[in-house]
Amino acid sequence: MFKNIIIGVDFSECSQNALQHAVSMAVNFKADLTLVHVISPDEKLVVESKENSDIITFAQERLEQYASQCRLVVTENEVRTKIRMGKPEREINAEANLLGDALITMGTHGCSGFEEFFVGSNTYKVVSRANCPVLTIRKDVDIHRDLTDISLVFDDTRETLQKLKTAAIFAKAFQAKVHLTGLYTKSPSINNVISGYLANAEDYLMERNIRFDTNRSENVRTIDGLFEQAKLVNANMIIIMREVELATENMFKLGHVSERIVNRSPIPVLVVPVDKSIYAV
Repeated sequence: MFKNIIIGVDFSECSQNALQHAVSMAVNFKADLTLVHVISPDEKLVVESKENSDIITFAQERLEQYASQCRLVVTENEVRTKIRMGKPEREINAEANLLGDALITMGTHGCSGFEEFFVGSNTYKVVSRANCPVLTIRKDVDIHRDLTDISLVFDDTRETLQKLKTAAIFAKAFQAKVHLTGLYTKSPSINNVISGYLANAEDYLMERNIRFDTNRSENVRTIDGLFEQAKLVNANMIIIMREVELATENMFKLGHVSERIVNRSPIPVLVVPVDKSIYAV
């Protein structure tokens, strides 16, 4: 269970939408909520009043306005605000590491009325560096729709089952249904591995009294196929494992497939970091 929900706030429409999801997470997980605004060294904040030249004061006031609204809903746990100086991907993850047992929530795009210091690429960098799950949300996602259905696709990799635990945590908190999909191929040996993973997942969910169904598909081999599968089961969250390109010099570079899913998904995407202990010899 998550004890801390962290939301990156840049005062854009996208981050405000993500904040509504963060509030829902805080309520259902009975977790503290921390609103974090990061002021980068080269940030040029555009404000309506030219008299307000103190960026820190302005950000603190805006954050507190948001926090006051959040406290009307998050009544059983603490709602905090935090200003950090530096690069967003470092500072937001530093806050998550400091608090522990954290879930980060981020909007994926767009700053409205402000210099673009916290958009697109910065969200991917936060996901790439995070030691905890990160929920990414586009600004056009309906904030009023509750989490009822979770899409979980399994391939034949060793990492694929790791997202199951996180899916179960969300399903329990929101009384949601988990939709398991096996990513089947033309290869019988690969399909046997996937069938084994699905059987393990079914046992895991049954032991925890979590509702689920199971599908087997050879059509979820593209990003559009992943979205279509989520649409078929009426899912309002997709959970994926973080894909890290270890062959590059930057060990924290988000793989292009994961990045495209986060960028294009019509529904929230929860990205789970890989537990690298599975690679130990």
